[in-house]
Amino acid sequence: FGTDFTQRMITQMYFPGDPLFSLDPIYQAITDKEARDRLVASYDHSLTTHEWATGYNWDIVLTGSNRTWMEDEEGDH
Repeated sequence: FGTDFTQRMITQMYFPGDPLFSLDPIYQAITDKEARDRLVASYDHSLTTHEWATGYNWDIVLTGSNRTWMEDEEGDH
């Protein structure tokens, strides 16, 4: 949710080496290469479980200078 209960954020995450990048309208609409690259998750071996799950890291940054939103420590909204 965003600043109001009725507001929400929708985004897209991609996996490295996806052969369909050139066909994806959302990915192609972003002309800044660095911004586009931030939509691609990175493989993380420490999160991977052999023969079960492949682990990836993907950071979501909301507002400000590389800041991810969190509730304040007192629990106030």
